[in-house]
Amino acid sequence: MIVRAIFFHTSCREPYMSSSCYIYWTICRLFLFLYCSSSYGCGVGDSTTLPAYKPSLIPMEPLTLGVWLPAGLDEYHFAAADQQRLLDLELNYIEWLQPGRQGEMTVEEIAMEFCNRTGLQMPVYYSAPSYTPYDKLHNWATQTEVGGDFKERVRERVLGLKQHWGEARGFNGFLVGHEDYKDAFYPALRQTIEVLRQEDPQRPAITVGGIDSYAAVDRFLDAFFVAGGTPNIFQHEDYVFRDFVPSSGKKLQRQLGSLVKGYDRMARHLQGRHGRWHAIVQVHSERREGRTLNSTYYRKPTPGEISVQIGLALTRGANGIIYFLYSSGIEDLLDKDGQLKERRIYEGLVDSQEKPTENYFAVQKLNGLLKPVSNILAGLYFHGGFSASRIQENLLIRRGAKDLEFGLFGDGVEPQVLLVVNRRPTEARRVELALYGTQVVDALTDEPLEVIEGTVEIRLEPGGWRLLSVGSG
Repeated sequence: MIVRAIFFHTSCREPYMSSSCYIYWTICRLFLFLYCSSSYGCGVGDSTTLPAYKPSLIPMEPLTLGVWLPAGLDEYHFAAADQQRLLDLELNYIEWLQPGRQGEMTVEEIAMEFCNRTGLQMPVYYSAPSYTPYDKLHNWATQTEVGGDFKERVRERVLGLKQHWGEARGFNGFLVGHEDYKDAFYPALRQTIEVLRQEDPQRPAITVGGIDSYAAVDRFLDAFFVAGGTPNIFQHEDYVFRDFVPSSGKKLQRQLGSLVKGYDRMARHLQGRHGRWHAIVQVHSERREGRTLNSTYYRKPTPGEISVQIGLALTRGANGIIYFLYSSGIEDLLDKDGQLKERRIYEGLVDSQEKPTENYFAVQKLNGLLKPVSNILAGLYFHGGFSASRIQENLLIRRGAKDLEFGLFGDGVEPQVLLVVNRRPTEARRVELALYGTQVVDALTDEPLEVIEGTVEIRLEPGGWRLLSVGSG
C-alpha cells in the first residue's frame, strides 16, 4: 500500500518535474529506501541493525513432520497402499482432507481412524453444509461484524467437534484459518480463540498464511496467540522456486535470501509470544492454464533445495516442517459466473497415478535425518538465527564461510547448540568455523571435532545441515 501511494503522483515524473514535484519525489524515494531497509519492509534489511534475539518464551517440542493433502486433491485416494506410503515417509502429522464420504464414513473419519491406529495426528475443522471443498480452509470467523451471539455460535461448533471426535488419539487441534489477511477479521478471530481456549485448552488452534501478507501483523498475532494452555501454531507458507529460478548461482541465492528473511520475521514476531510456528516447505510443481497464461508457475525443487528450506526454517526456530503438497491433481478456479478462469495442475510427492516421485524418496530420507535432530532440539529454547555475512553478537560463533546460516539453541539463558546450514543446494562443502568454545562435538553422533586455534572444519552435504554442541573445557 505504501509503494502504491508513492507512485500515485503520475504528474511528478522525471525528467519533466516542477520544483515542488522534485521535492515530493525525493522525499518519497528516501522514505521508500528507509522502509525497504528495515527488517519489516521490503526484506532487504541488514540484520546487524536489528536488536539481538531473546530466547523463545517456550521450549521446542519434537518436530512436527507432516504433509498437506494426504488423500488426493481432485480425487480421493486413501486405500491401504496410500496409507502405507504415508507411513513409509516417517511422518507424524497429516493436514487437510477435502469433504466426502466412503460408505458410512466421511473421509475425515477414515483419516482419523488411520491416525488413531498409527500414532499420527491431524487437526479438525468445522465445515458448514454449504462449503465447497476449498471454503473449509477459510477462517471460522471471516466476518467483519461480531454480534452478541458470536461466541455462543463458535462454542456450539467447538463442543460439536469435541463430541464428534471424542477422545480420538489423532485429534490434535483446530484449523481455524487460511490466508485470512483482512484486518476486519481479527476481532472475530480473537473471540474464536478465546472460546477454544475456554473449551479445549489442551489442543492448539492452527492457522496458515504468509506472515508478510497480513494487513496488520502484530494485531493479527495478538488475536491469535494467547497466554496459557497449549501454544497455538502459525504455519508460514512461502514458495520461492518459480519457473525462472536456476538451481545455483546468485539468482538462486537471492530467492533463498528472501525466504530466510521471511523466516527471520516470523521468528522475531514470535518473540515474547506463547506460540510456535511451522514452515510449509515447497516440494511441488504447479502449472497454470487460463485465459491469459499457459505456463509452469512453480518448478519442482530438487532434493537439495528441499533440504535447504528445512535447514533455513530450523535456523529461525521452526517447530515443524509441513510438505506442500503430497498429492497431485487439478484445481479449477471459477469466475463469478461459474466459468473456468484458471486451471492449476499440481504434482506433489506422489504423481497423478499415486506413484512416488523422486521427491517422495528425498523427503523420506530427510525425515529419517530429522528424527535425531528433533530429539536433540526438543526441550531446548531457540536463541536466534543469522547469516554468516551478518553474524550478530552471540556466545558460540565468531565467523563462518559464505552462504551459511546459523541457528542457536540452549537452556533459555545461554546457547549451547549451533545449527549450521549450507545454502548451496548443489554443492557439498568443507567449511571452517571460528568458534568461541574450545570443545566441539557433533551433537548427532557424539563425535568430538578437532579445534585448532578456535577453528573447526566440518563437511556439509548439498543443502545440508549439522548440529554442533559447543562448550569450554
